[in-house]
Amino acid sequence: MRVGRSPRRSSIAFLGAAILLVALKLLFDQYPGDFPVKGQTEAFTWPLVLAVILLGAGGLFAERSIGFPDAFADRARERRGIVLASLTGLAYGGLTIVMPGENPLALTEWPHVAWPWSVPFYTFGAIFLELLLRLGALCILFWVIHVLILRRRWLMPVFWAVNCIVALYEILPIALEQASRGDWLRVALTPLEPLYWTNLFEGWLLLRFGWFAPIVFRVAFYLVWHVIYGGMGPYDG
Repeated sequence: MRVGRSPRRSSIAFLGAAILLVALKLLFDQYPGDFPVKGQTEAFTWPLVLAVILLGAGGLFAERSIGFPDAFADRARERRGIVLASLTGLAYGGLTIVMPGENPLALTEWPHVAWPWSVPFYTFGAIFLELLLRLGALCILFWVIHVLILRRRWLMPVFWAVNCIVALYEILPIALEQASRGDWLRVALTPLEPLYWTNLFEGWLLLRFGWFAPIVFRVAFYLVWHVIYGGMGPYDG
């Protein structure tokens, strides 16, 4: 019975992602020496990490209740999703490198974590952010509005409205900073940023292929932008 096995595969994959998140948090906490992101990792407290895992678990149940594709339910679809997410994530990483203002000669401060800590740090960040935003916030908020409030009406309009709202998360600090300077034109143009559109795209990946594809996209993006390109930068020590 393929239908009966597929939720188990997805649940096992989610459990694996949660265990990896916890293992990386333990690495950051228990490593005896100093490392470049020690101060940043302390901001990811255990209550916060566990809350994100619980939020992701709630999103997993919401995703299934809504009827979205469950990750690993269809192997052919999953392969297509992983390939598409990988290629587009790698492409966006490359685009980010060549976009104006990202050249290292134009930067006053190198915004990347030094190798080899970039690997666990950005792996942790990719899983954390996608459990929080796509599987957690997107699926749960959509479930509340679509299922509880609207009684399963207007599925696609509601999904894209919620996706547009959740996608604001990463660009909101930029917009608030521009608003504090009174640069209202830049605030109005903030939703045109590629970062916003990639967040919308990740929502579509979840809708089309399930919750695992957005994680693959972000890991591929971070691999190019933070790990490979970031590993070429200047460091003080």
